[in-house]
Amino acid sequence: MDLLAQVGLRRRPLALTLTTPRLTLRPLGPEDAEALVAGVGNYDVSRWLAVVPYPYGRADAEAFLASSAAAPGRAWAICDDDGLQGVIAGHSELGYWLARPAWGKGYVTEAGDAVIDRWFADPRAPDLTSGHFEDNARSRRVLEKLGFAESGQGTREARALAQTVAARDMVLTRAAWRARRRYRLATPRLSLREMRPGDLGAVLRIGGDVRVARMLSSVAHPWDAEAAQVWIARSLYRGRPGFRLAILRRGRLIGSVGFGKAPGETVQTVGYFLDPAHWGRGYATEAVGALLADVLPRFGIDSVEASAFADNPASARVLTRVGFHEVARGLGRSGARLEPAEEVTYRLHLSDLKATR
Repeated sequence: MDLLAQVGLRRRPLALTLTTPRLTLRPLGPEDAEALVAGVGNYDVSRWLAVVPYPYGRADAEAFLASSAAAPGRAWAICDDDGLQGVIAGHSELGYWLARPAWGKGYVTEAGDAVIDRWFADPRAPDLTSGHFEDNARSRRVLEKLGFAESGQGTREARALAQTVAARDMVLTRAAWRARRRYRLATPRLSLREMRPGDLGAVLRIGGDVRVARMLSSVAHPWDAEAAQVWIARSLYRGRPGFRLAILRRGRLIGSVGFGKAPGETVQTVGYFLDPAHWGRGYATEAVGALLADVLPRFGIDSVEASAFADNPASARVLTRVGFHEVARGLGRSGARLEPAEEVTYRLHLSDLKATR
């Protein structure tokens, strides 16, 4: 009997439907048979899977949906706005497939993060395993992004290929999962840490201030709690670029600084905001400089861009003090502005980074 049972408490049941910024992961049902056939029935998909035959017909889909492998809490339909795009399973072993038209969108990584977090939310859950065919470099990259490390080599039966193929075994330990959810930095006056769902109140208050919102392109205005929750969910650290950190002063959240690629962009960018009550004290310069000094070498990145509206000279000073230089001008949008406004793009190379702490 575990400790919670001994003291008469019940564990909170794990959710059967999971949501991410772009996806809904829901239980599978008989109505999904046609979508399964259309997706995994494509040889480009089934050839990389161990247990899926080719050709893959409706009878195969119905048999899978009726099996324990497709039970709620064991497997999920990966759905975007256009419907079912794949399946992900996460019960002791992580497995997945994605329909060919949905490749290259980062869906498996996004869905995998949610399923992995759900798995390790149970303190009794063991390490999570996975694997890939040796020549499936795409799947290996996904697993490495999710934090898996190689644990061995072997072979697997590939039903679609009707042969045995070389394979690599992968594992994600609880310790590795926990480490990839933490990001901590300290400066002389500030502490920076990973964003958390509990930061909602402070984030909503600061980002909802029109003085802050009109300088941002990443938030709507007015900003409601639901939108702020989505923003925080997209900000969580997962061991790779594409996150935001909370800026703390004496334990109180006073702003945020983030690093990653904007949707549809190919370059890494840095962005930040600060509570107006703390403007003019050099905190933004301190936080941005500290993050870049750590994140660029950590991920082997040589350059980063940032942008600021032309009527925001304070932000321009922050960027130039850190080492950025202007490279372009154009029009930018903010949810708190009625019209597009002139926006300045800045760029920094690692060799140009100035000490700020």
